[in-house]
Amino acid sequence: MRFQELRDADGTMLVRGLHPAIAVVAANAVARAAAISSVLSTQGCKILHNTDVEDELHRAAVSVVDEHERALDERRTRVGDAERALTEAADVATNASRDTSVATADLSRFDELATRLAAAEEAYEAAVRADAETARSVAAALGELDRILSQRHSASTSLEQARKSRDNRGVPEAVIQQAMNLQAALAKAEADKRESVQQADEMSQAARMASRDALLGLEAAHTALRAGMALITSGAPNWGAGVPLPGLVASYRDKLAGEVSSAQAAESHAKGVEKAARSRLEQERRDLDALLAAGPPIVEPQTTLARWLGSEHFTRDDAVFADEAFARFGAEGAATLITTLAGRGCQVIYLTEDPALLSWAIGLPHEAGGASTISTTGRRKPALVGD
Repeated sequence: MRFQELRDADGTMLVRGLHPAIAVVAANAVARAAAISSVLSTQGCKILHNTDVEDELHRAAVSVVDEHERALDERRTRVGDAERALTEAADVATNASRDTSVATADLSRFDELATRLAAAEEAYEAAVRADAETARSVAAALGELDRILSQRHSASTSLEQARKSRDNRGVPEAVIQQAMNLQAALAKAEADKRESVQQADEMSQAARMASRDALLGLEAAHTALRAGMALITSGAPNWGAGVPLPGLVASYRDKLAGEVSSAQAAESHAKGVEKAARSRLEQERRDLDALLAAGPPIVEPQTTLARWLGSEHFTRDDAVFADEAFARFGAEGAATLITTLAGRGCQVIYLTEDPALLSWAIGLPHEAGGASTISTTGRRKPALVGD
């Protein structure tokens, strides 16, 4: 709808030549009331009063406060979510740290038991080797003693044969002397070998006792290992009967070491998540504090009203009558708002007594807008003529 002129109810012309885009009309309070009353019931016509502007600004202020409260509620919700996330992350990190401690303790306990077992095995093997070596020494000494005794027996046999060959006439002195020399040598050799046999036997007995002690130590270490495995959370492997082979022990240690590495990686990840959750909570709290400190945004009246005038509330099919609606913003502010409203494509008919605003309208390009005047009369309520 576009208004070209306004007529009184009896057909008398009030104003003509209204610009189809911006028409700033000079009118006093009586004329403005007459003009507004003439279009109240006209479809497609919107009337703006000061109260409409104040109501919109009040609505915008309430909306800003409500929006601020919603933002605060959202921030508080985010803080609560961040607190719960931090609690969960801290619990996970605590459990992960506990798992790492358990896995590390398992590995340390197993290393201690395995080291003891390895040392006992080494000691037992060394004791067995020493026992065997001393046994061989005893055997060698006995062999030497047996050889000397055999030589003594042979010498005695030779002397007896020599005696018999002389037809009981006795053995020559030289042979007797030779036999005595041999006997003396064999006696000394026999005494030395008997001493060697005794020493070797004493060493063998000591080695055998050491071997038994080493075996007891090995059995104790094995028993301690089996008992200690019951305390390891991973459970004891099935190693079968007897002392486990070193390779099996090493393989199980690798398993425990792998569990320690996995637990440490999980703990590191959990602590990273906890750190991120703590950082997020701190940021959310800072954001909430900043929002609380800032308070609701200040509503700038002219900017707020310009946003409303440029909204879908006004369409190109509207004709908008404004009764000094923008007076609070001064001539320059009113001109800006009128231009904003006209930018929606509707016809803006602004009724005013402000000479500065009328001067602005007079100076508009012809295609943009113009100024008109309504005289104060005692006529009856004017009638609307539109196209």
